[in-house]
Amino acid sequence: MTDHAAWDGAVARAALARAFDEHVRPLIPAGTEPIDVHAHLGRDHADGSSLDPETLLASMRAHGVARTVVFPFAAADRAEYPALNDAVLAAAAAGDGTLVPFCRAEPGDGFAAELERALDRGARGIKLHTSEHVFDFADPRLAEAFAIAQERAVPILFHAGRGLDPFAPRLEALLQRYPRVQVVLAHASIGDQQEVAERFVGDARVRFDPSLWNPLDVHALLALVAPEQLVFGTDMPYYTPAGCAARLLLALRRAGGTTEQARAALEQNAARMLAGQPAASLSAPLGDGSLRFGVDRLRAHEYTLMTVPLIWQQQRDVTGALRLARQTLRTVRTPQAETAAELLALAADAWAAELASGDRREVLTLSWLAFRLVELADALILAA
Repeated sequence: MTDHAAWDGAVARAALARAFDEHVRPLIPAGTEPIDVHAHLGRDHADGSSLDPETLLASMRAHGVARTVVFPFAAADRAEYPALNDAVLAAAAAGDGTLVPFCRAEPGDGFAAELERALDRGARGIKLHTSEHVFDFADPRLAEAFAIAQERAVPILFHAGRGLDPFAPRLEALLQRYPRVQVVLAHASIGDQQEVAERFVGDARVRFDPSLWNPLDVHALLALVAPEQLVFGTDMPYYTPAGCAARLLLALRRAGGTTEQARAALEQNAARMLAGQPAASLSAPLGDGSLRFGVDRLRAHEYTLMTVPLIWQQQRDVTGALRLARQTLRTVRTPQAETAAELLALAADAWAAELASGDRREVLTLSWLAFRLVELADALILAA
């Protein structure tokens, strides 16, 4: 039984690093300088998450990330975005080119004016957090942002994950109206992945950032869109370069991706976008649109995935899902499965300890070590 008061997580952190070095780092092509297209700076007024430039830069150095696109967290009021954008611009100016500033605003009074102002001051793209609670792809004022992006030849990064109604037809209409705009759909576009993929597969203007918690969504994306449409994104501080690289690279390898496609997904696709260029010559999706996993791996994945919202919401593993996942993995006799089982065992201890004494400044505890162990384990389960 773990002594929660004495538990410091050192063994678990060492196991995480060892698992990454053994199973993920060899998949990063030599000489690659990854570009992360998705990170927040400041503090989120709603969920309590925060990230300062020093912490982000330290994470980049630790994981070999060369450049990161940064923008503000959500503001309590849209009138705060000018000051938040200026803070991001200042951080980028002090970052010697390693931080690439995007500006953020919300439709309403001064929306277009703030985007223009921030771009005039050095922002190199636009971040729009579409959601059902604030604005979505049905908002006619999005056309203002598209018109500015087309005139300035800068990309738009959209939240395209949870909390959205299906949006593919509305995005298609905007891109027909503004044909030179490049967009990144964050979180593997799980808010409308299937229809978005059907409409935009092979569209060199549309890219996908696979920052999310479910590795199965990344496998699905690779079966639906061209690999040249993928860019590396972490959604820092919610996820980490290690976890996101694991989901992306393990899925890419399992789908039969090449070393050059891995290099492009980590670096070159984003570099083209930031240079105002569409994706390179597009190849076919890596698969036939279907996914095939052994029953034991799918069961272990499902049990593991069940724990994610419980960890986020600071609840106990009342169903014993972690134990079920580990027991299911006994029949998957691969090095990845063995490592995943080890990480899940450590996650059980981390979870109990963090429930007893973990930091609760964030509404969703994605920063807990328990979650970091579970997310890497799940990526390894589906790659086994």
